[in-house]
Amino acid sequence: MYNIALIFPRFKYPSGDMPMGIAYLSSEILKIKNVHLDVIDTTFMKKSSSKYRSILQKKKYDLVGFSVMTLMINDAFEMAAEIKTYHPETKIIMGGPHPTVAPEHVLANDYVDAVCIGEGEKTIFDLLVSDLKFEDIEGIWFKKDGMIVKNPPRKPVDNLDELEFPNRDVFDTEQYFKSWFQLDSVSPSLRGNNIIASRGCPYKCSYCQPTLSKIFGKKIRKRSPENIVQELLFLKNKYKIEAFMFLDDTFTMDKKWVSAICDEMIKKRVDLIWGCNTRANLVEWDMFNKMKKAGLRKINMGIESGSQRVLDKIYNKGITIEQIKEAITIFKKLDLKTHGYFMIGAPYETEEDILNTINFAKNLDIDEATFSITTPLPYTYLYEISKEYINQDFGSFDYYKRPVYRGEITLPPKKISFLKRRAFIEFYLSKKRIKYTLKSLFSPKTYLKLKRL
Repeated sequence: MYNIALIFPRFKYPSGDMPMGIAYLSSEILKIKNVHLDVIDTTFMKKSSSKYRSILQKKKYDLVGFSVMTLMINDAFEMAAEIKTYHPETKIIMGGPHPTVAPEHVLANDYVDAVCIGEGEKTIFDLLVSDLKFEDIEGIWFKKDGMIVKNPPRKPVDNLDELEFPNRDVFDTEQYFKSWFQLDSVSPSLRGNNIIASRGCPYKCSYCQPTLSKIFGKKIRKRSPENIVQELLFLKNKYKIEAFMFLDDTFTMDKKWVSAICDEMIKKRVDLIWGCNTRANLVEWDMFNKMKKAGLRKINMGIESGSQRVLDKIYNKGITIEQIKEAITIFKKLDLKTHGYFMIGAPYETEEDILNTINFAKNLDIDEATFSITTPLPYTYLYEISKEYINQDFGSFDYYKRPVYRGEITLPPKKISFLKRRAFIEFYLSKKRIKYTLKSLFSPKTYLKLKRL
């Protein structure tokens, strides 16, 4: 019997979004009979709490796996050090976005034994049925005799329908349902959850690629409409959800596939309201009208900037200001709630560019907005063209709070932070949103959002 733990070290910015990567891994692990699995999710724990430390100290694990994004890497390293202090023989492997794109950085840590590169479901399964031996397991790099051994890469799962549904029972499901705010602009009382229908993204935005392709491969893989609806009905029957969000980076990239999903939802009487992510250049009336009939009520859209120069020359976004306006016009005619995502403080972005973005955002007919600080995540195109000006190590990256550039190619960090706060204030205190803002202040979920300011 192997004792296994999966850890999601999210102390910063608690969210009602379950860590779906851990949920998928759990489903694969629980197929194996001689394995006991614990999931340690720190989302709703304070870092100063002794709760997770008590777990790590008392229980000896054969293998501990971390799912890590860049913002979490320092916390993951600290937890790994604690585990090795209590139980030096425990093997520690880290996977997820950051270890996939920066494996050498992760393996340089004294307490990490191996990294999983790319999708982890089949890799973790093979590792467990191979007596936890890293040798010859595709998709793993590991340390041996002071050297890094690089096993061959693992091909992404071609048929996503072959994967088990993500196991949500390994989490505090009720706490997540209470904290879920993806469709708050529709109704803050909705009981909801998330689903992933596809993997990969065909676009070349400088702040995401080629990282996404390294994680998911270059081929876009989509679950069948029947498989997706089966999971939705499962969620509705088991957890009594009323709503859900498609977390896919660009759900609307394939019109025929989206149409087939809508047909299947209507046919099977799923009767749930939902939201998804889209791009301005993919919005057209007929498709979104059909999505509305199938339950669509909210759209998230990456707008990023009010400057066409920034969109083209810095972000390589592939959309125009006019397309953004046209898309929002369609959303409003369909009475869909809209959340716009913006970034502030890009390399070579001027104060005038940022002020244009603030004015553009507050004058758009959208309901919600998130303003993040442009952060060149490891080895993206944006990182490669600006890395010599970065003033922070990866563990200090925080796109909600901390500019990472020294200032030669951006505004001073204090100025960027000031303009970010100004953007939130001007957007949410504008005349068209003040009622929604005041109403939202009385929601128990509001503090989760305010932590990002």
